[in-house]
Amino acid sequence: MTIAAHPTSMSAAPGRPERLTPDDDLFVRMEHAMGLPVVNQAVWRLPTHLDPARFAELGAALARGRLSRLVVRSAFPLRDRWVHTPDAGRHAFDDEQIDAADGAAWALAQANLGIDSVTGPSWRMSAITTRDTDETFVSWVSSHVIGDGGAVITGIGEALDGIGYDAADADTGVLDTVREGADALRTSAVAAYRLARHRAQPAPLPRPTTPAPAVSAEDWGGVSPTVIVTIPDAAFDVVAKRVGGTANTLFTAIVIGILEDSGAVADGDEIPVNLPVSTRIPGDRRANASTGVTARIRVSPALRTDLSPLRTASKTAFASATGAPSSLALLGRLAQPLGDSIVRRLAADSRAPLCLASNLGTLDAGFAGLGTGLPGSVAMRSMTVGASLDVMRRMAGGISGWSSRSAGHITLCITALDPDRVANTATLTSLVAEELSRWDLDGSFWGAQPEE
Repeated sequence: MTIAAHPTSMSAAPGRPERLTPDDDLFVRMEHAMGLPVVNQAVWRLPTHLDPARFAELGAALARGRLSRLVVRSAFPLRDRWVHTPDAGRHAFDDEQIDAADGAAWALAQANLGIDSVTGPSWRMSAITTRDTDETFVSWVSSHVIGDGGAVITGIGEALDGIGYDAADADTGVLDTVREGADALRTSAVAAYRLARHRAQPAPLPRPTTPAPAVSAEDWGGVSPTVIVTIPDAAFDVVAKRVGGTANTLFTAIVIGILEDSGAVADGDEIPVNLPVSTRIPGDRRANASTGVTARIRVSPALRTDLSPLRTASKTAFASATGAPSSLALLGRLAQPLGDSIVRRLAADSRAPLCLASNLGTLDAGFAGLGTGLPGSVAMRSMTVGASLDVMRRMAGGISGWSSRSAGHITLCITALDPDRVANTATLTSLVAEELSRWDLDGSFWGAQPEE
């Protein structure tokens, strides 16, 4: 891995201060108004001992890049703005070593160290080698505010390739303040008008048929249970083809099956499955540049023998995306200029996804190897950290999954957002193992193996 000393700039910063988009603002409010901070994490399992000096070089490049930024809160009616600073993040190579079996626990501990998009650090990159295998675990953790999965992949890729990012922030002044206030109020007013005319009522969610045992506040650790498992991609593709699907639809079916196994939904329920879609384009400076479509899927044992209905439903959902803002997006535009206390009241009835399946596709070999030339498995996921049990219950989430392909493996990350049905990682691990066995898939879990 070599970081260019004088990289070529990718894109010039705009002449006006960069303001957060409604999507960015959503995660700021989750973090600072709703008590539900969301972090994105990427975990590399490199099949080599990474040179600490090269890791430090990468960390320094990231501190100069697009991801090293903080949020400056603004008073009504101004939108919050970005400030780029090399002091936004931290990077450290641990002198200690761990056993490979402890890699998942180490990664989870990195996610729980503390991230704040306003006060910092907004990102952390950490590395540690194993004492029993020739491996290095590397963790990237950042607030979802400063970037979605696409931004993380782009930002780290730029640092690896020596592609510079113009991080100069335009000065704020009276003219910009007046113009920004007018723009924010106009956007909010238009959103309110469109929301009043076209607000659609969401389809009712299925009611759980299996009672959920209540977990105690003492047993809730504040971090959503999460599991990482790698599966040989050749075997994954064979199973998908056998049942008339693709790797993507098989992944989605697995997430649905885990949700059903948890008792949150039952055979015959029609459930909304959230399928994120990137809207990022070359030269895009946005932190969060993704949208989502919703596929309505009927839970049925038939999904495990024929994935064609799931393929059809997914294609229909993608084709129905018009680019017009959803009711949720309009609400975000309406609320963006408002203070946290008002947004907290507006979001009182908001809910987490019941089922989310995010496929990140095939990762670039340079990214998957962090420039070592030896790509490894890469786990990518989002998690809530530090949320109270009451907040998690109110959000009424289900199961979320992320999939990526690298180094001959499919890496699945599964996270549970239902603290009463899936209270800990051991329970989630058993659910994932049970679902994989139904597909005749042999997965290697990072960390503790499920009990036989």
